[in-house]
Formats: sequence, C-alpha cells, structure tokens
Amino acid sequence: MPAVANGELSPRTRARILDGALQAIARHGLAKLGMSDVSEHAGVSRGTLYRYFPNREELLHSLAEAEKERFQHRVGEAVRSAPPGSERLLVVLQHVARYVNEHPAIPRLIETEPAFVLRYAREQFPALCAATRSFLAPLLATTRPVRQAVATTDQLIEWLTRMMISAVLFPATDPDGMARSLNAVYGLLSAEPAGARVRNRRTARVRRERGRRR
Repeated sequence: MPAVANGELSPRTRARILDGALQAIARHGLAKLGMSDVSEHAGVSRGTLYRYFPNREELLHSLAEAEKERFQHRVGEAVRSAPPGSERLLVVLQHVARYVNEHPAIPRLIETEPAFVLRYAREQFPALCAATRSFLAPLLATTRPVRQAVATTDQLIEWLTRMMISAVLFPATDPDGMARSLNAVYGLLSAEPAGARVRNRRTARVRRERGRRR
C-alpha cells in the first residue's frame, strides 16, 4: 500500500511506523535509537518516515500517545467483556499486569534508560492518574474502603497508579509476580471485615432457616 494516496497520509502506514518504532526501541534502546532504525523495522523508506514524522521527538511523542490509547482501549474492552460486579476490578488489574509483562519495549527501556522512564513517570503522573480514573473510578467507588469512608475514590486511584508505576520500575523476579501482587490488592479492596463476614453468614443462616419453616 503506498504511503501517500491522493496527497493524504495513510493511517495504516502511520500505525506501521509506530509499530516499527516500538520494535526498534526494544532492539536498540532509546539512547541509540535513530530514524534509520525505525524505517528499517517499519519497512518504509526514510523519505516516507519523514513525511509522517519530521523528527525523532515528534515520533516518540506520537508513540507515547498511541501506546496510551492502545492501553486504554485494551482495558476498556476487558471491562466491557467482564461480568458485572466487583470482579471487574480484578479483570482490570490482571490486564494491567499482562500489558506490562507482554510489552516489547518497557523491559528494555527500564534496563537501558531508567532515567528516561522515571522522568516520564513524574511528568506524566497526572495523565496516568486520569487514565486510571477513566476505567477504575466506577469500580473503586463500590469497594469496601470507599464505602466505609476509609479512603476516597481519588485517593485509591492515586495509590493504585503509584503502585502500578512501582511494579513497572521494579518488576517481579518471576513472570507471575505482578499478577499475584495485583490479585492481593483486589483482595484487600474487595474483602469485608471479619465482623461483617460473620454477620453476613449469620444473616444468611437465619434466612435459610426461615425458608425451611415456610
């Protein structure tokens, strides 16, 4: 497919270039990344590459935005396909873990460009919180800490965002470590206090007994 049709840029070619940039970062790291590396991995000429992205900075900015949209779309689809109820929160957390573990460039960036990753996390923290809020706020609003006024939804959003950033910067030593950590977080947010569990079991037992009498 030609890069430009009727003088207009092709969305498919743009996406192809961004995917090539991701592969190039995973292969070469960020400090040594050149536009020629991107064109090679994307399978387009350098002329085509510069038509879409005049410089390296614009390419990396567009790549970051595309990755953010891809992540939000993936989590949104997971939420919509999950059954209603508190388990939707677990589905979201599991997809976060899977996204980080399967990402082709994140481990490489952490290994070769830790200062860049840390600076990006600091600068983009409000935007990362906003992204977390977009798909977690309705779910967190029904969790035990919010219901019992132990924490607000916004406080939980900030806490979870910080925790996810920490999980990226300090990955678990085994592939399933992050998933287990997030499952534990889900347990903390969704579990009822011991007293409440006892009361609920008593209530359920009383209802069963009343049902038998009838």
